[in-house]
Amino acid sequence: MAANNDKSLEKRLKLIEKNIDKLRVLYEQYFMGIEKTEPVSIRKRLNRELRTLKENPPRNTALKFLLQKVTTKFKTYEQYWNRILRKIEEGTYIRQIKRMRRKVKEEGLSDEPLKGVKTKAELERALEKLNAMREKKEKSAKPSAKPSQKTKKETIDPNIKKTYESFVRARLKTGESLEGVTPERFQATISKQIPRIKKKYNCEEIEIRINIKNGKAVLKFSPRPNK
Repeated sequence: MAANNDKSLEKRLKLIEKNIDKLRVLYEQYFMGIEKTEPVSIRKRLNRELRTLKENPPRNTALKFLLQKVTTKFKTYEQYWNRILRKIEEGTYIRQIKRMRRKVKEEGLSDEPLKGVKTKAELERALEKLNAMREKKEKSAKPSAKPSQKTKKETIDPNIKKTYESFVRARLKTGESLEGVTPERFQATISKQIPRIKKKYNCEEIEIRINIKNGKAVLKFSPRPNK
């Protein structure tokens, strides 16, 4: 019975650690302006889970070590998040504003709401204006029977979009810059490489995986086995 409880707790701790990594990605996306709101609810939930486990620690030495490792990892991230949030509050996190202005321009929107932003409150108001601008742009976009060249460029294959999202998460994990890494450019790069890879392996389907090599996110192509 005790062995089953230990296995259950080990699975729970590994799931918590996995969710901490997901939360880290969400915070990085929030600091870059990709996510609209700070993921506070997820952070509070993980805090509660870890606090409950600390109040009722496991007897198994290996599980105690795993709990300590996961807790330390979470606290380290929290210190980093709190430091960045303080800088935003104090108006000293200029890098975030610069990144957001670049992203807004890539979307074809005006970066006017972000000019002169110094505090967290000003940033939140600016984000509200930008979200309203995005909604207005989406509503004004009318589908056409004959899509323009621009519309064709913005049509992203669902499978490539999933690979792109995995690539973005990997780069956030390694700390690499996402400047210029847009879905459209990513798809264009993939589309150029796939025919060459198919010819190389003489296959019909290609599998794309995201690996981390020497601290960098890289794409790995391989032939997909026939079903």
